[in-house]
Amino acid sequence: MKKTWKELFPDALLGENGQDTVPVTLNGEVIYLLESTLTERERFLIETLNTQPTKSSIPTHPWLAYLEGKGALPTPTAYIQCVHLAVFPKQEGVFQEKDWLEFVENLTVGTLAAFKNFRHHYTLVVNPEVAPSLASTLFEVQSAIEDDFAVELQLFIGNRWATSSPVPLLYQAEKALFVEYLMHSHKRSSLEFAPVMLWAIANALVDIAPIADELILLLSEDDVKELIEALWDAHGNVSKASQKLFLHRNTLQYRIDRFAEQTGLNVKDMNDLTLGHLLLQKQSY
Repeated sequence: MKKTWKELFPDALLGENGQDTVPVTLNGEVIYLLESTLTERERFLIETLNTQPTKSSIPTHPWLAYLEGKGALPTPTAYIQCVHLAVFPKQEGVFQEKDWLEFVENLTVGTLAAFKNFRHHYTLVVNPEVAPSLASTLFEVQSAIEDDFAVELQLFIGNRWATSSPVPLLYQAEKALFVEYLMHSHKRSSLEFAPVMLWAIANALVDIAPIADELILLLSEDDVKELIEALWDAHGNVSKASQKLFLHRNTLQYRIDRFAEQTGLNVKDMNDLTLGHLLLQKQSY
């Protein structure tokens, strides 16, 4: 059963600004949480919730400006993919942010930019056509990164998006999805796109409509629907799906690979296939 904020923060004050408190707006009401009772993770989440870009402020980093809808695409590229990182230092005063950003910029091939969003939250922007194995590359070195920088690191690999799509809207939705996952679930620290989307669909705690609408648009072609439903009925078995579609296995494999390039969804993976199937079934979120 979902707990209320009163159960989670019994010392919180409603509409009353006490000493050493942090304000949070929930459902139109302002509550004040005692800062001394908050963990570092909770402070990060609250700061994330309280951080809203303003129309008058234009970020100095060109990629951040673009992803907030306040600037042009800095580097011509057909696709981009964002990695959302939450970094929690294990010891105050030890974390060197400049060194961290330099390290992140050189973490993988195809890096377009790395920048800070706000306290503890960073974004790595990658050209996925140059870095096709992004998730496995980052997850393999995650433990070593945590040891080297004395941090707890949460990674969320966003989806591959065409720059012709509404990327700023999709980026903001991914960021909100990441924060919501951190707030409600600590089960995993290495997060891929499809499993987190499935979590969001199951729990209905965050607005995923911008992401779902874009994916549904990409899934709307008749041949794509046939591909996904054939694989779904075959439990992901490519050979069985190809027989159902009266296609050579290699032809179906080519279509699967092409679909992954266009949408970011690898429907040979059951998480990605399940996400595609659910989106086709419901059609709106």
